Amino acid sequence: MAPRPVRPLVHEGPVSVNPLFRHARRSRDQVTVAAAMALAVGLLLGGGGWALAMRDTGCDGTRQWLSVTADPAVAPVALSAADRFNADRRSAGECASVRVVAGDSGETAGVFRAARGTPDVWIPDSSLWPDLVGRTAAGKAPSVASSPIVFAVSTATASRYRTELERQSWNAFQERRNAPGFQLRLPDPVRTGSGMASLLAIQASAGSGKGALDRFTAVLRTATTLPNGQGAESVFSGQSEAASTVAVVPEQVVLQHDKGGAEQITAVYPRAGTPYLDFPYVVATTDAKRKRVADGFLAELRSARTAGDLKRAGLRGPGRRTPRPLPVVRPGAAAGIQETWRKLGQGLNAIALIDPSHGGTPMPGTSGTRLDAMLKALSTGFTLVPDDASFGLWTLTGVPGRPYRQINAMGELGARTRNGGNQRLNLQEALKHIEPRQGETAGLFAAIRAAYGEVERNYEKDRLNVVLVLTAGGPRGTERTQIARTVEKLKGAFEARRPVSVIVLGFGAEAAPALRKVAAVTDGGAYKIDNPGTVMRLFLRSDQLRVCDAPRCPD
Repeated sequence: MAPRPVRPLVHEGPVSVNPLFRHARRSRDQVTVAAAMALAVGLLLGGGGWALAMRDTGCDGTRQWLSVTADPAVAPVALSAADRFNADRRSAGECASVRVVAGDSGETAGVFRAARGTPDVWIPDSSLWPDLVGRTAAGKAPSVASSPIVFAVSTATASRYRTELERQSWNAFQERRNAPGFQLRLPDPVRTGSGMASLLAIQASAGSGKGALDRFTAVLRTATTLPNGQGAESVFSGQSEAASTVAVVPEQVVLQHDKGGAEQITAVYPRAGTPYLDFPYVVATTDAKRKRVADGFLAELRSARTAGDLKRAGLRGPGRRTPRPLPVVRPGAAAGIQETWRKLGQGLNAIALIDPSHGGTPMPGTSGTRLDAMLKALSTGFTLVPDDASFGLWTLTGVPGRPYRQINAMGELGARTRNGGNQRLNLQEALKHIEPRQGETAGLFAAIRAAYGEVERNYEKDRLNVVLVLTAGGPRGTERTQIARTVEKLKGAFEARRPVSVIVLGFGAEAAPALRKVAAVTDGGAYKIDNPGTVMRLFLRSDQLRVCDAPRCPD
């Protein structure tokens, strides 16, 4: 008598699998020891939910398993396809079978980074993921399904603003006069391909050149992420602001929501185009036999039989037709947008180091001096950044043997101080007593080294840790020994996983080449400030300070 088949199991963890695709067979099914162990491991690890499709082949010889991890959005379809594929091979007397596990794309990307326990085949929600972990270049793996990113809105919002949203497309979320102000909600870019793709579309809509970074960060400043693992009802149910809310989600989310009998929501398709989730089929195994099985399973996933499963799951086939695809997926795009998102979420932890040398020189375009411009920019900046931003203040002294001094130790701007004020007020008061120095004041490089060490000692994870140097251009003299020593020390001290960066702002003059070199070895930057308002805008929109680089630094 042939062994009884083991039905596919579905465990609902933090990321659930649609019950529409659970198999109904119950009477003769039994869970094997291996399946029970897999369930226990899934529960202990707390991953993004899992599903297992496994059948005994009923034949002698070595059984060839192919492990497949699929994003929960497509996992039920992959389960059904594996069920058919395994049955066909069993009927043909072959001993190879497919096991399908549902795994959150972001979590599975972490598995590939760690290079431990990786599956033979990975089906994430977007080609951005395999490119991010260096497994397959973006767009190179074959697609097994697709779902366009849409604007999900309430029926009331759709009746009023559908045409506006379609016409404006991804520009709809930028600040414009006499335009409706939408509350943008988007999936977490750290966990989802739809979140990354949405950010890339918003970035593309901001354009390039002057003002692009300003437009991009202005949109993200008011956007909020959707709760992970929750459906569209968490956005539109019982919220007073639902009338102005636009949730950027895959089309599949809207279709499944509306199928559930809840209050209907509407998918609006951007006329200018939109990114697609493409569910790439990434073959990670190097074993020749498993690769052949993987090829066979890919054929089943792209078959007419599976096309029906895709439709029932709210997904489309691999082809992209309408709306027009927005080509945001490209090599390196995922790493870039995730780094931008990470920096946007960081607070500031900094020492402001003021070089008063040549500070009495007139500041172009103003009636004051360059030191005046520095002090005004800092004082106003301290007012504009949040209370939890941490700042210290240092300056040069011109005293031999003690070329620099700490005026205020690092501390959160809103922290209360012994004099009854707070760190912000103390810093602003201290700025009033810094005087310009004629000519060049020695000691800037020694001060940078010391300030760098101080920020390292007070390093705060998930913050932008910075030595912010404000100067009228920096030393032009012959401190070659100090320059070489500083570059060597900071180059050796810099750690990419625990970065402290030097950012130099040259007021009225380009930063000296030596300062640019020091900034470069710490993954920092050096910028010429012609307009003091630039620095104030950076503080006002400190997210720009986090993501700013030379070509995109706002004017």
